[in-house]
Amino acid sequence: MHLEGKKALITGSRRGIGRGIAVALAREGADIGINDIERDEAAENTMEMVRAEGRSVSWHLADISKSGEVDRMVDEFMEEHGRIDILVNNVMLTNRGNFLDTTEEEWDTRVGANLKGYFLCSQRAAREMLKGQHGGRIVSISSVHAYRAWPDDMVYGMCKAALLRMTRSMALDLSGRDINCNCIAPGYIDSRVLPPEQEHMRGGEGYDFPTDWVPARRAGVPADIANVVMFLCSPLGDYVNGECITVDGGLLTGGTPPVD
Repeated sequence: MHLEGKKALITGSRRGIGRGIAVALAREGADIGINDIERDEAAENTMEMVRAEGRSVSWHLADISKSGEVDRMVDEFMEEHGRIDILVNNVMLTNRGNFLDTTEEEWDTRVGANLKGYFLCSQRAAREMLKGQHGGRIVSISSVHAYRAWPDDMVYGMCKAALLRMTRSMALDLSGRDINCNCIAPGYIDSRVLPPEQEHMRGGEGYDFPTDWVPARRAGVPADIANVVMFLCSPLGDYVNGECITVDGGLLTGGTPPVD
């Protein structure tokens, strides 16, 4: 296992892509911290799935847009696990709003979760990694929306684009300290909330997604993103730093579906 004994905190991880990442890192040997804004049945299922991989798991309720809650979350994680080797920023707060109709409140809420929160978590995690003098990995989940505009996606897409630039600055400012910072830009991923016994349906039955304009001819699934996270966090990704890897089945190579 490439991550034996590592300690990983994944934000926004009670379900969907975050769940897939948490379980995959546990399978590779990491102990896991799950963060989200509510602890529901989906969260309990995720924690049980991590335990099933033979790893310890801790729960961390926090709104990452607030520095005090980020500090409390990391303090709790450190008390539980003793160190932090991996941070995966995965919180996603979407919106469908035209530029002319977007309110100040919507702007503040989404920028807070999708950009400011990533900064707060990354800064605090990096400080702990430096304090422990053991290096680490920070991976932020961006989106194909960082590379082109879709209708009514201004705030979300802007945040995802900004993550690419923030990641490059983080990598440069942490030069020589063995902390690699990278991004992943998923395409369309089937991240429906499904009970564990229905996971085999992901990407297929019940997911309405036009795959005829995606070269891979299928929707993505959380495991597609988790596999790249594992690579970046393992020794195999040691020389990848300040980059964004697009995982979209080729979606951006040939355009997008017609706008309604």
